[in-house]
Amino acid sequence: MQETSRTKNSLFNVSSNFVVYMIKNILGFITRTIFIKILGETYLGVNGLLTNVLSMLSLAELGISSAISFGLYKPLVEGDNSKVSAIMTFFKKVYEIIGIIVLVFGVVLYFFLDKMIKEYNSIPQLNIIYILYLINTVSTYYTAYKEILITADQKAYKLTKINIIFTTLLNTLQIIVLLIFKNFIAYLITQFFVQIAQKIATNIYITKEYKEINFKSKQKLEDGTLKTIKKNVKAMMFHKIGEYCIYGTDNIIISRMIDVATVGFYSNYNLIITMINSVITMIYNNITASFGNLLVNEDKSKNLEIFKKIDFMSFIMHSFCGIIFLAVASRFINIWLGSKFMLEQLVVMLISFSFFFTGLRVTSAMARNAAGLYNEDKWVPIAQSIINIVVSIILTYYMGLAGVILGTIISSILPNYYRSYILFKNIFIEKYYKYILKYNIPYLVVFIAIAMIIYAIDSFIKIEGIYGFVLSLIVAILVYSILIYIIFRKYKEFNYLKDVLKNILNKVLNKLKGGRTNGERTSNNNNTML
Repeated sequence: MQETSRTKNSLFNVSSNFVVYMIKNILGFITRTIFIKILGETYLGVNGLLTNVLSMLSLAELGISSAISFGLYKPLVEGDNSKVSAIMTFFKKVYEIIGIIVLVFGVVLYFFLDKMIKEYNSIPQLNIIYILYLINTVSTYYTAYKEILITADQKAYKLTKINIIFTTLLNTLQIIVLLIFKNFIAYLITQFFVQIAQKIATNIYITKEYKEINFKSKQKLEDGTLKTIKKNVKAMMFHKIGEYCIYGTDNIIISRMIDVATVGFYSNYNLIITMINSVITMIYNNITASFGNLLVNEDKSKNLEIFKKIDFMSFIMHSFCGIIFLAVASRFINIWLGSKFMLEQLVVMLISFSFFFTGLRVTSAMARNAAGLYNEDKWVPIAQSIINIVVSIILTYYMGLAGVILGTIISSILPNYYRSYILFKNIFIEKYYKYILKYNIPYLVVFIAIAMIIYAIDSFIKIEGIYGFVLSLIVAILVYSILIYIIFRKYKEFNYLKDVLKNILNKVLNKLKGGRTNGERTSNNNNTML
């Protein structure tokens, strides 16, 4: 029953979030297209750059939300409302303090904008734009803290209706504002008010949904719980700093060493990657709570079995999306915005490889968060960030944009393997080298081989426009599918995933026919991932 409940909640969360994701990205794509046509690539670059710059301020959060989420798993499973109330009240107070810290650092950062943006003096009203971004960032810490509760409780799918309403409202109003006022500041003000309204509506709903939870509890956290949270926060501090230095500095380096317009060009390709990552992150964020529940209730052999299945699923998703991106990303950009916005193929190939290589550690990161193993590898992101910044700056000097991406790839080697090692040392029963030899290394080799084959085949497709896009897409899907089947058909994880997909397809077909098979009634336990 517990296993079925975990699976049910995970599927509800994933499916509902997928609906929101599709609506958000379709509307967001339309909004972005209008944004580029009206405001141009410079403001597109400013948008990407300031998003990166202000993500620096999120370092003040120090991973508290992850530590709190881990602390909520057990009391939620046990129905300990008193402890949940104490944790949430503590979280609220901490976030209020963080909001003040972010505001102070944001004001200080304001005086260094000219050091980060080459074209600082040529961009109109940049100071006002920055202040609006800062206010939007700070407000989050006062309105978003309750969402961690419903997420840790595996019931984030209940927020679907609110998310759809406000996502539609935001994009509709932004499109209207762009068409009427043609002004970036008006665009940002609209975003601020709609997002604040969404957070308030979400908070009201969660408060009603969790009537038994007192968000203003007078009860203090137990020493043991507080000690665990502090320990995890200290470790997560290193992860947060490292994470920003790895993923939050690229646009700053590009803006300073190349120009802000290149940030805009790069951000269009990153938009595609971000859209893909949104789906995958959505899936893994919802699975994390279920995996945390699994670690509380199951033994190590069961945990390892589930980990391998999820890891193979991650490989399939990241390799497939990486290959498709390599094959059609530039064709899509050409159709969407024109050849002016296309990047050289070497850059596209490196973006694809960086996406996949980062994806190799997604399952390990999920398992680490679920198990609360933040302290064991806290030095890794710091080492990775130093490597990333130094190598990226050096390579950018010689290679331009390609150097920034290559620096990120090189710096990813360390965490990709050490983080998995930590998991196998602490929560699994298998020797780490067995996992590396049978799974991790073959995944990497297979992706590189398929990418080279697809790239070689695609170079012979000379058709332009939509027909060329469709042809490249079909060829990439067919070649990828055939090669994956040939290589992994004997892997039990492959056959398990095949059975799950077949079972889902059968259910969908039977529902469309209005029928129900015996297999549906008995398959919950056979094809359950969590």
